Amino acid sequence: MSYTTTSYGTWTNKVNSYSTSPDADVLDYIDGGDADWRQLLEDSGALAQIQDDYRAAIEAALPPSVSLCGNEFIGPRRPDEDEWDGYPVNGTGRLDIAACVGDIDLESIVERNDVITLADIGLHELESKAQNPSSAASRAMKRLGVKPLARVQLGGEGQPVSVYSAAQVREALANRPGRGARTDRAES
Repeated sequence: MSYTTTSYGTWTNKVNSYSTSPDADVLDYIDGGDADWRQLLEDSGALAQIQDDYRAAIEAALPPSVSLCGNEFIGPRRPDEDEWDGYPVNGTGRLDIAACVGDIDLESIVERNDVITLADIGLHELESKAQNPSSAASRAMKRLGVKPLARVQLGGEGQPVSVYSAAQVREALANRPGRGARTDRAES
């Protein structure tokens, strides 16, 4: 392989002509969500993690000799004959970058990095009927050993609130004691 590199094009002209970068694609994706949720993602650091994970998925989908550097794809100036074996190519034998990254599931990356507050956990995950669902959620998270990712100020007022990984909360709740089939009874 030649170690001289060249530009293969930008995100805009190789993947998405309506976007300037993968980071902008993430912002466009979450833009349809509630404004408070979007702010929570940003304030907790989850948005940056989603963007990092999306870029990592893009890098993993590309051949080892090609990278996304900022918003530009860089690769070998003169690739070896077998350089793109196993990767999609266009009619002229050039690497088809859009096809390489086309199957990346941004939704699953967002879901994996989604965050929720104690109020969300109490009301939606636990479906608590308690007078203060946040307190019930706080006790449940402590019992299950789930720690908050961050404390953020919501709406610029009041006390900061704890923010949790939605995936971690859901996994802990699904695996908590007392869930599933009882093993202390004999089958009839």
